[in-house]
This record gives sequence, C-alpha cells and structure tokens, in this order.
Amino acid sequence: MALLFVHEAARFSLCERWGWSPNRVGKPEIGDLLSLVDRVSVRFQTRGALFCGGAVVALATGFWRVDGVMAAMGLAGILLTGLAALGARRNLKGLQVEVEGPRAGRVGEVAKWRLTLRNPRRVLDALRVELGLSGGDHELARHALWVAAGSSVEAEYRRAPRLRGQGEGMGVSMVSEFPLGFCRAYRAVWVPHRWHVAPKPLVPVELLAEGGWLEGAPRLGGAMAGPGGELRGMRPYRAGDSPRMVAWPASIRSTGRGGGLLVMESDPPGFRPSEVVVVFHSFGSDRQLIRPDRFERALTLASGALWHFLAMGVPARLMADFDGWLQRPASSRRHLAVCEELLAGARRASGTESHDLRAALDGVDEGVAVVVVSDMPTDTWATTVCPKGRRVLVDVRRYERGRTPR
Repeated sequence: MALLFVHEAARFSLCERWGWSPNRVGKPEIGDLLSLVDRVSVRFQTRGALFCGGAVVALATGFWRVDGVMAAMGLAGILLTGLAALGARRNLKGLQVEVEGPRAGRVGEVAKWRLTLRNPRRVLDALRVELGLSGGDHELARHALWVAAGSSVEAEYRRAPRLRGQGEGMGVSMVSEFPLGFCRAYRAVWVPHRWHVAPKPLVPVELLAEGGWLEGAPRLGGAMAGPGGELRGMRPYRAGDSPRMVAWPASIRSTGRGGGLLVMESDPPGFRPSEVVVVFHSFGSDRQLIRPDRFERALTLASGALWHFLAMGVPARLMADFDGWLQRPASSRRHLAVCEELLAGARRASGTESHDLRAALDGVDEGVAVVVVSDMPTDTWATTVCPKGRRVLVDVRRYERGRTPR
C-alpha cells in the first residue's frame, strides 16, 4: 500500500510539473499531451484521503491496543481505498475516442463537433465518465453515465472559437470518480485532426467611406457618374422599386408596344478598381510598442478587405511580410480559403524594415490599387508608402476598444 501511495505521488508531481492537473477537467497543451499521452493519473479526493487516514489511524490503534477488531477494520479500510484507486484507473483504461468535425472555421461562428467514446473491453463497463474536448482556446465537457462493454456513446459539441489558430489534432480528456468517489482518475488522448480557425472579417471603414475610391487615375475603374452611379441599362419594373427610378419616356414607349414599366439600373457611384493588392506588414519606426491585440485586429481588417473585394467582384491578391511578400490570389472562394488558412496561422514578422516594405510596394504595378494594413500606427510608416498610384492606408487605432471607427 505504501508503494501505491509513492507511485501516485510521483505521477501527480510529474503532471503538476507539466502544468497538467489531474484533479479537474483541465486544458492540456499539445506538448503535454504528446509527452503524457494515453496515461491514466489518479489523485485521491478529500473524502478518500480522510477515509484512508482514518483507516491508518484505526490500524495503528489496533496494533497499539492489541485490538484485533479495530486493526481488521483499519486494514479493510486501507484495502478498500486501494481497490477504489485501482478501480478508478481501470474504469478509463482501454477506452477509445474518435472526433468528427469541420477542418476550417472562423472566430465567433458556431461549429458542431461529434465525439465518439468506444469501450472495446469484453467484460468491464465504463461508468460516470466526464469527457472534455480541447482544441484551441477553451474546453467543452460532456458526461457519459454508462458505456457498456463492446458498445459506444456519442457526444455532440457546439462551440464558437474566441481566438484564431490552427492545429494538427484535438485533445480529449476523460475524468472519472467511479467508484465511491474516493479517487479522481484523469486520462488525455491525442486525436489527429487538422483544423484552423481564421480571424473574423472586419471591413475597414476606409473602403466604405463615401468617396473612398473616387480619387486616383481614371484607368483604375469605370467612368465617374452621378449620385446614382454609372448607368448600366434598363430592366422591367419589380415590386419594391422606387418610383423615382422609373424611366417614364421609355416606359410610355414600352407600354405602347404592349410591355410594362422600365426601371433604370445603375452601378454604385465612383470608380471600381480593376485589381487590388492587400498589403500586410508590421513595420513601424519611432520604436513603437508592439501590441499583440493590434496584430490580431489587423489580421481581421485584412481578411475583411479581401471579402469586401470578393463581394464587389474585383480581383484581389494578398501580400504579407510574414509570408515572404508572396502575392497570393484571392479572387475566388477557393483562393480566399487558402488565404484564410494563412491568416489563421500567421505569426508576427519581427524583422520587417522600411526598405522591405518599399521594395514590395514598388513591385506592384502602378495601375493596381493598393490597400495597406498594419498592426502599427500609420504615423510610423506612412512616409514609406509612396503616393504612386492608388493607395488606401488603414489605421488600426480606429478599431480599438472604446473607440468608434469613423
């Protein structure tokens, strides 16, 4: 029995050293799971420790007073505590886990995961097992009261990730206090499942402001029009159209020929760029403080800009310093999915200099519009961006908490 206590104390100290607490449904890290994978750790609960301590005191008192009944009761209590520890360990041993879920997601969007717990043992059932699914910023828990031998149970999880990221697998934790609740058994299983969570798109207000795309050379888009935009043509009147948009002369001629009312259809006002490059960089002068929250917010702005141009039907490309200034196409949903996976695993480039940014911008054709996004204030790098061609600078300070973008 003393050897059992020494063994459990050593295992618990090893778990605590790795930051992997076995007394709760914790959040094991990837490195912890790879080093301590598929091992059952057992820790005595308060009631178990008190019961075992009382049994040891009863055994010692029985030997001291030469009381066989009390010694036998103390010995039975110690054996019962040991059997409870062995039962808790055996309750989780040999269980198999399978995880099914999406491989791509976005911050704030609810995704559905399905976890299957199988018990391949022939005789022993698994009772009162608490399951936890960990694959990012938090863990979800479910309870499996009874898993019969040779059967399986399924648990469904719905989670909305709060942080972006990517991984090669999911961590599944199993916790059980069966039997008697004297001990708490903990086991972690690493299930391979490639996934990534992209940042939530946030369209920069610089692209939505009135007249935001009206500056620049006419070759960047179509001809300039009035408040209604460039006239595209006419179409039949539909319910809900404004009477001001009805072309009355053309409608009268159409009615005379047996037709109906005609409505003028226009494009949005202003210029539409023929092609756009979204540039992301982390260069900043004047020794500005590096803030991780601004980096995350800048990634959401870059993603929002790409989605904005995809909705407009404008071909776009992504060029970032953490990607080696490669120009990745983002003109279709398939291309944009590749860009989102890149943004999900992005790490801030710490060695970006002004000449790197200037060389990347010089490599863009003059007739291509450029949207520059950075996690540093525009005051620290605006002078590096040459005014050649159409340039839109996105200031990340506008989107800080407590400040309304305008």
